[in-house]
Amino acid sequence: MQSLLPLGLAFIMFAIGLGLTLHDFTRVFRAPRAILVGLINQIVLLPVIALVVLIGYNGRPEFALGLMILAAAPGGITSNLLTTLAGGSAALSVSMTAIASLASVVTVPIILGLAQTHILGLTPDAATTIQMPFGRIIASILVVTSLPIVLGMALQSKRPNWANWARPKARQLATIIFALIVASAFVGQMDNILTYFTEIGPRLVMLNVATMTLGVVSALVLGLGRADSIAIMLECGLQNAALAIFIAVSVLGNPILVVPAITYALIMNITAAAVIVWSRRAAYPAIAK
Repeated sequence: MQSLLPLGLAFIMFAIGLGLTLHDFTRVFRAPRAILVGLINQIVLLPVIALVVLIGYNGRPEFALGLMILAAAPGGITSNLLTTLAGGSAALSVSMTAIASLASVVTVPIILGLAQTHILGLTPDAATTIQMPFGRIIASILVVTSLPIVLGMALQSKRPNWANWARPKARQLATIIFALIVASAFVGQMDNILTYFTEIGPRLVMLNVATMTLGVVSALVLGLGRADSIAIMLECGLQNAALAIFIAVSVLGNPILVVPAITYALIMNITAAAVIVWSRRAAYPAIAK
């Protein structure tokens, strides 16, 4: 599984890239308020909320760092689909995923560096067991996220007919691969997940609910419409657990770090399903523009 994980994640990002064009990135200039509100929530405020959630946490430092790895990850392969099902702006969701994914080569090392050295306050003993090879982190994210996205975009640009034919098939396969990655990691860490759920689980629920709530509230306060607000809420709540698992297992070589990501993957899909039901029953339009 560990040897196939980078290939699986690379294919997931390639599938995302097949659906992207430069138009998705220039949205920041065409509709700056929506995309900036979304990205600030996702890239800046989400890690801050994660740090707040960890206040008073005295459990295993690996779980605290694993939570921060998750918080540093961009939106995942399922966020665009679930946003569409909830009646959100698919265009905004795609743009946020694209920009945050390419930016992750910079944002993830920064967030993890701050988390380890200044905020989590790891003891010397813990620090020696959790090495942070930042050069390897940057190179790995570049190879398995940024380059596959760019390759997918290049095919969309040069061979649009083929890309449009392949995209739905690739996304279906990518969703299956994502599920297999999470399921395999879950099976491998099942004992730890069950043993430590009461320790880390409530904080993961708090992280998910708080980030989604802040996302939708900030969107409403700043005058964004229903579709954009739903997109921001789900993009903030649905993280790329596959990337978090890849960093923990393939880059840092510490499988215990995946426990928060796997647990969160289950939580985020439950809350996302609740949002979809809520939106379809027209509860949200009553408070949105």
